[in-house]
Amino acid sequence: MKRETKILVVVSAASGMSAFDLTLMFVAYPEIRASFPDVPNAQLSWVLTSFTIVAASLLIPAGRLADRIGRRKVFLVSITLFSTGSLLVAVAPSVPLLIAARIVQACGGAMLTPSALAIIMGNLPPERRATAVGVWAVVTSAVASAAPTLGALVISAGSWRWAFALITPVGLVCFVLARRLLEPSPVGTDARIPDPLGALLIMVGVATLALGIVQSNDWGWTGTRTMGAFVASAVLLAVLVWRCTRHPTPVIDLSVFRAPLFRADAVAAAAVGVAYWGAFYVFVQFLTKGWGYSIGRAGLLLTPMTLASTVVGIPAGRLMDRYGHRALMVPAGLAFSVALLWLRAAAGDDRDLGLWFGVALLVGAANAILFPGVNSAAARTAPIEKLGLTAGVIQTVIRIGGTAGAALGVALIGDVAPGGSVSEFHSAMVAVAIAGLIATAAAIPLATGPRRLGQRGLVATRSPGLEPG
Repeated sequence: MKRETKILVVVSAASGMSAFDLTLMFVAYPEIRASFPDVPNAQLSWVLTSFTIVAASLLIPAGRLADRIGRRKVFLVSITLFSTGSLLVAVAPSVPLLIAARIVQACGGAMLTPSALAIIMGNLPPERRATAVGVWAVVTSAVASAAPTLGALVISAGSWRWAFALITPVGLVCFVLARRLLEPSPVGTDARIPDPLGALLIMVGVATLALGIVQSNDWGWTGTRTMGAFVASAVLLAVLVWRCTRHPTPVIDLSVFRAPLFRADAVAAAAVGVAYWGAFYVFVQFLTKGWGYSIGRAGLLLTPMTLASTVVGIPAGRLMDRYGHRALMVPAGLAFSVALLWLRAAAGDDRDLGLWFGVALLVGAANAILFPGVNSAAARTAPIEKLGLTAGVIQTVIRIGGTAGAALGVALIGDVAPGGSVSEFHSAMVAVAIAGLIATAAAIPLATGPRRLGQRGLVATRSPGLEPG
């Protein structure tokens, strides 16, 4: 096996560990809810959203840190933090400590994603990056899709705590292999730390947005406190943009948004985040509360998503290398939305497994295209020394969307009781479908072929705003 292939395997496995945790939480959440029955649902929802909020605020600094002190160092530290946080989640005796452990995980996950993508792209020529990112995305997407199934089986056999504890030994193996395989990577000449206040503004701004969404049931969507949270979030994020235009080392280098391709891809990435996280939450709640399946059986019913992701992902990456991102991402976004609207229109209170398998296969195939698509399209605009930064920006946008998607799911169906009517899930299904349509529309400007896409990327990398320094 070539060294490049070994690196891809190890990095993908470590990223899979993080992906496993992300979707595992959706099937673990009902059991965590049962473990802490006296904690209000809105408060417990921070177990879901705290991870994505912290990860979103730290991804870009982590990407820049990887560019400046070395991707290998950041990658190894990220595995350590994530594995430790997973163990802390498994033993947390209370909700505040559980949320704190999720924050430790988020710090590791924030460092893991951009350093992993930068390692992959830094070890392969530009013409093979989309394929390599496709492999990485297939592994992470397949593991993420399999996590509810595997996690549900572990939870059914033991406890949700055991499901999180299993992540730690995987992290240990990845650490040992990565330390042996990876060589020190080139570092940037600018060693300044990205603006910590900017990272705090992202964290608080996104947390305030999530607060408004999650509390909308209690406060009302047009209530004073809900609207106040939304306004506060908008102001904080506006201050963030203002600060990024003036700070010498901004947490977000806004120059990457000068490329039209990158701007379109960023919108698509945000919508993909809302759609992916929102769909997983809706599906698990629908299967358990709407159709009355146990957690174990609900996890098994998510298997078609795993199979579709595994089969479609690698060929999709190759096809995007050949025909461009629009050719695949637009049909994928449409298929995702059609699947959610199909489920909303056809699902009744009686179980219909034929309907479910069709929906799950469509969503799994769409996710296998959309996730590698938004990542590899962004990579085409990035010079080699800013791969970590670019990966961090796109992953931050995805996680912000994911925070909104999970919070939206909690707000729209969080209070549905087991055995509730399927109609109570309709608004959530429509909301997730709309996110898929937004991703579809945003993907339309993306290039139609490798030559055209490469030319746009070349122009972007030569623009003054993306010069090294």
